[in-house]
Amino acid sequence: MISVRSVFGHAAGSLKRVRSLIGVPPPISVGQLAQLYVRDVVFDEPIITDDGTALGGHHTLTVRRDGSYRYQGHFRATGWPSYDVAILTTLGYSIPLPDGQSSAGGMIAFTARGRVHGANEPGDQVYPWDKPGTSPLLATEWQGVRQARLNHQLQYDTDWFGPAGHVIGFLTQVIALGTTFGAAGVAIVVAGEAADLLNLEQLVLPGLVGVLMAGGATFIFGPVAMFPAFVVGAVTTAALVKQKRLLADENAVALAHSVFHDKLPMDRILLTNLVGLGSRPFTAPGPGGAILVNIGKGYDDPANYTGKGGDQTGVNAAGQLLIHELTHAWQIGNESFTPEYYCRAVSTAVGILGGDMSAYSYGAPSGSWRSFGTEGQASIVDEWFAGSDSPDARSKQRTYPPRFEDDQTPLQNPYYRFIRDNIRTGIA
Repeated sequence: MISVRSVFGHAAGSLKRVRSLIGVPPPISVGQLAQLYVRDVVFDEPIITDDGTALGGHHTLTVRRDGSYRYQGHFRATGWPSYDVAILTTLGYSIPLPDGQSSAGGMIAFTARGRVHGANEPGDQVYPWDKPGTSPLLATEWQGVRQARLNHQLQYDTDWFGPAGHVIGFLTQVIALGTTFGAAGVAIVVAGEAADLLNLEQLVLPGLVGVLMAGGATFIFGPVAMFPAFVVGAVTTAALVKQKRLLADENAVALAHSVFHDKLPMDRILLTNLVGLGSRPFTAPGPGGAILVNIGKGYDDPANYTGKGGDQTGVNAAGQLLIHELTHAWQIGNESFTPEYYCRAVSTAVGILGGDMSAYSYGAPSGSWRSFGTEGQASIVDEWFAGSDSPDARSKQRTYPPRFEDDQTPLQNPYYRFIRDNIRTGIA
């Protein structure tokens, strides 16, 4: 029996749309549709220099439904000179946002480099490569990947992979190849050899797990992507970045336990004073299984802080921001595909930067837990936590006491069932 969700993923909600994506008219069975949908996608194109350079080649990228890929190709010297050659290839695809109407972008970057020998010296005229690998985002975003666009940029006798500052230049080139999306709207995955050549893990500052500083910029460095990070009101320097384990803050631990009970991976959570784009707090998985909860000015006393990451206070109930971000940590700890959460959560920020706060809203309590987006789920939890203590007049749960757990009376908070049946059971 076919599991529609496991085969079609995000596309499972509309098989009519799947038929449209594949380009087959009805009638067609679900089984036939599934066979077509999971078929390997092959991007194949020549490498041509149009400036008269005696250099060419060919490359092929094969991607599969399970997230595996194979990047193959060759460079060829066709004349007198020899060249050191490098190619940057990006696979760009759309990521649907929770509103169902708009999308951001995902990009996976692949590279190959080698030397081809011309007639001026002995050596091989052709440099081949064959690089297999796996990227979970290929699987989780297969709907978009099937319609992805391949772009490449060829360079010769240059080096992208030099000192730390070149990380920024490399990522800038990746973004430039994805002409459909602006920098804020792209979740970048550096795959395979590129990650090794950029030596990213050695650039992580000692003692600052998952925080990368290169070329004058600061990034949160996770297992699948890198995103900008900032210190509120200051130029980020190593001396200003703070980080501590959640378990080191007794008040924060007690507050977290009152909401999540034992379903929060507290031993993996690190609090930082960083914020993301638009000076907004955010949570992201880091190297080695760490979960970075970046709460800006809330870092020093998260259980009593009443702001939204900056200097302004009194706009949240005490500890509400911490609970919101810890819900994202719960999502990461309880989701089977962390990269899917990561990509979608950061993509959601694109609309927020433009002033669209709809990602934080959530619908009636009659919906299922999974029907709410990542931010909607976090808002349900933090507003249940704050209840009538919330200063936000838009909160749907201000008419109920904070952390109201009575589900037996007419005054029950109808959103409490998500705390009881999902948050405290670990059912994502």
